[in-house]
Amino acid sequence: MAEFEVVPGIVPCVLATLGTSDGVFAEHGIVLYKEDPVKVSRRTIPSRGFGATLKRTSVGGIPFFLAEFSGPGRAAFSRNGQGEVRTLSLKAGEVLDVAEGSLVCAERTLAYDVEYVKGTGGRMGIWFDRLTGPGTFALHAYGNFVTLTLRPGEPVVCEKRSILHRSPQMPMTPFIQRVGSGLVGRAFAQEMYTIQGPGTVGLQTGR
Repeated sequence: MAEFEVVPGIVPCVLATLGTSDGVFAEHGIVLYKEDPVKVSRRTIPSRGFGATLKRTSVGGIPFFLAEFSGPGRAAFSRNGQGEVRTLSLKAGEVLDVAEGSLVCAERTLAYDVEYVKGTGGRMGIWFDRLTGPGTFALHAYGNFVTLTLRPGEPVVCEKRSILHRSPQMPMTPFIQRVGSGLVGRAFAQEMYTIQGPGTVGLQTGR
């Protein structure tokens, strides 16, 4: 099993220690350094057709493929931003949706897919990395990491960019939040999401 160590600092990183049979995957280009024995290969992302692949890559920012690192040895990963990094673990069959641009690295035992939640009207929605256990992974929150646990039917309203992760069964409904009425209210409107329990929502304070 891979071991993850969060190295704190102005820009935190994750140091993964890999045994001979261990491996982790991450977005291409966010590895900070690796020891020479660690091998690098490509892990294909489910395409869902050319149109979906092009949309998520050019608009959503989720790449065509992931880089996979195989032990023995150590490799460090960083999202190149200030904030807080935490490691989370999923049991076999457990699923979590992670907002794009937040996953630092993950054990290769985790199944990977992508999920898209529509926005309002012609606005861009949210792409998620969908992780299915078992395995451990690291998330980068831009700012502080806030976790909310919602009861069945309990709603919370979140600004789009604050959403870090959610339990996949939780409905997400987009809407435009006006700040007052008239032209000023429309000018300062924000795209928000109502997320409904039961489940867990992760938020970031600085994005």
